[in-house]
Amino acid sequence: MKRILSPRGMAWILVAIVLFALLPIISVMASSGIAALGDCQLNEARAHPCEIIGVDVGGLLAFMFVAGWLALMTVPIGAVALLVWLAVAIVLALRARRMG
Repeated sequence: MKRILSPRGMAWILVAIVLFALLPIISVMASSGIAALGDCQLNEARAHPCEIIGVDVGGLLAFMFVAGWLALMTVPIGAVALLVWLAVAIVLALRARRMG
C-alpha cells in the first residue's frame, strides 16, 4: 500500500498550522519591537510617524499591530486544525505499525 503522507510532509503541515495560528501574534510582537527600537509611538488609534533608516514605517507598523486582532480567529482555527492533524498522525502511525 502506498503511503499518502510522509513524516516530512506531516511535519511541514504541522509547521504551516502553527505558523498560521501564531502569525498575527508574531506580527504584533515584531511591530512593537521595531517601534521600541525606533522610539516610536504605536497604538491602535492611528498611525504615528516612525522613521527607521530614513523611511517612515508608521503606517506599516500600525497595520501590523492592528493585525493582531486576527489572532481571535487564527488561534482557534489553528487549534482545531492541530487536533485534526494529531488524529491523522495517530491513524497514520497505527496504520504504519500494523503494516510492519
